[in-house]
Amino acid sequence: MKIKSLLLLSLLIVSTNCENIEKKSDQIDGLLVHSVYFWLNNPDNIEERAEFEKAIKKLISTNKLAVKKHLGKPGNTEKREVVENSYDYCMILTFPSLRAQRLYQDAPTHLIFIDEAKHLWKKVQVFDSMTESI
Repeated sequence: MKIKSLLLLSLLIVSTNCENIEKKSDQIDGLLVHSVYFWLNNPDNIEERAEFEKAIKKLISTNKLAVKKHLGKPGNTEKREVVENSYDYCMILTFPSLRAQRLYQDAPTHLIFIDEAKHLWKKVQVFDSMTESI
């Protein structure tokens, strides 16, 4: 009887733990990945970099439409012909839907960022991609 009870208890514990295990995906959260690359007018100007960073960090922190957010600079990776690292900043936002990305384009936080920072960049390049099943 003790063995039967221990087996039953063990089975209960194992099955309960299995139900609590969430499937983790190695895919990026969000249907649409919005990648924006910025080339600054004066990348060596510390004050202008600080002004740009303040504006873009405000955009990222106040944006409620994106699922995930990233701000970065070119990686210190090996120089190769296929690697583009001439930009100064990269912002990546993921959105749960095309509608959310469209709303973001007209959101006050986005428009304020453009107004505050557009004089600081000479070029902006946007790459939008839709998630595909892997």
